[in-house]
Amino acid sequence: MGNDHSKKKSVSESKSDVETTSENPQLDEYFNRISDGKDAVSAEKLRQLFDQDLAESLLNYFAGSKSEKYVTREQFHRKFTPLYGTSTDIYVKILQPVYHFIKVCSDSAGAGAIQGDEQFIKKLVEKMTSGKTGEEATQSMISWRREHCEKFTQAVQNRVVSAVTGSRNNNPDYSSDILTPLQMWYLQSALPNFYFPAKPSETPGDGHWTPLYTSLQHGISTNRFETFVFDYRGPTVTIIRLKDEKVVAVASDQEWRHSGSRFGGPFTSFFEFRPEIRRIDGANSIYCNLKLRSAAFGLNFKDELKIGKDFDEVLDIEVWGCAGAGTLADQQKLKNWQKQQAEKHKKVPLPGNWDDNPDKTLLEMAGFQFSNERAVMEMEAKRKEKEQQSHTESDK
Repeated sequence: MGNDHSKKKSVSESKSDVETTSENPQLDEYFNRISDGKDAVSAEKLRQLFDQDLAESLLNYFAGSKSEKYVTREQFHRKFTPLYGTSTDIYVKILQPVYHFIKVCSDSAGAGAIQGDEQFIKKLVEKMTSGKTGEEATQSMISWRREHCEKFTQAVQNRVVSAVTGSRNNNPDYSSDILTPLQMWYLQSALPNFYFPAKPSETPGDGHWTPLYTSLQHGISTNRFETFVFDYRGPTVTIIRLKDEKVVAVASDQEWRHSGSRFGGPFTSFFEFRPEIRRIDGANSIYCNLKLRSAAFGLNFKDELKIGKDFDEVLDIEVWGCAGAGTLADQQKLKNWQKQQAEKHKKVPLPGNWDDNPDKTLLEMAGFQFSNERAVMEMEAKRKEKEQQSHTESDK
C-alpha cells in the first residue's frame, strides 16, 4: 500500500523528499526502522508500536487525520524532530483532549489508572485546565506542566523516541503501599532529578528508589521510623495516609533528624493527593522532634501537616530513600558503629567528664539520650546502704 501511494506523489513532493533525505540521513534511518522497508508507515504498524490511543494521536499529528491509513516519508521528515526535542510541549498539544492526554502519558509510563483513581483524575483535570476548554485549556495544561509537573510527558516522549531510534526505554518502579501506580508516577514526575540518582549507564532521572520504612512491614512506631530512616544521608520521600483519610507526601532533600528548628533545602516539597491535589515548595519547612525534651514534640510541614510524637494520627506510612544503594550501605555502617559504641559504653567506665566527651555528642546526635539518672541512682543506693548500716548498728 505504501509503495502504491508513493507512485502517485507529485514531482514537487518527490523532490522535497530527496532534498530532505539528503539533508537528514538520520531521519531516513529512523523512518526506515519503523516502515519495514516501505515508503510509508501504515496505521496498523503504528498501532503495533504504540497501541490504539497513542497511534491515533501520532497519525493525526503526522498525516492530519486519525482516519488516514499511513504516514509518508515526507510527513515524517517534516514533523518528527519536534517530538525528539528538549521541549515536550508538543505532546500536550497533540494528545488532546485532557483525559486522553492523562491516559496516554500514564499508560506510556506503565502506570495506567486502576479502580479508585477516578477522583484523583478528576481533580488532576481541574488543576491542569483551570476550568478552561479548547485552546485555552491546552495553554493552561502547558503552563501547569512547566510549573508543577515537568516530567509528566517524559514517559510518552521516551516511548516514541525509543521505538523510532531503537534505544532502550526503562520506566521506574511505581509500587507503593499507599499510592496507586498513577499517583506514584505523578509524584515522581513532579520531583526534580535530584531525587533520581543515575547509575553510570543511565541518564539523570532513571534511578530507582529504595524502601527504607513501611508500616505495613514494620508497624507504626516512632522508634522504628527513627531506626530505619534517620542517618540516611540523602533525599527521601515520605508518604503518609492519615486516619482522616488524607493522603500526603513530604519530599526532603536533607536527612531526617531530631531538631528544635526546621530543616529542608531548596528541593523540599509537600504534596497532597487526597482529598485535594496540592503542591507546596519551601526550604526550612520540615519540623521533626520525637525525643528532645528541650523543644516541642511532633512532626510537621508548615501548617499543612501536623503529627504528634506518637504518630497517633497516622494510618499508614512509608519512606523511600532516593540516593542510591551506596547511601543505604553508609547508613547501615553508621548504625552498626552506633550499636557498637552503645554496647561498649555499657561495659566500660566512661573516661573523664562524660558531659564533655565527644562520643556523647555523637551518640546524642544519633538519638541516644543521656541524663544524670545513673548518678542519682548510685547516690540513692549509697543512701540506702548507709541507712541499712545505721539500722544494723541500732539493733546491736
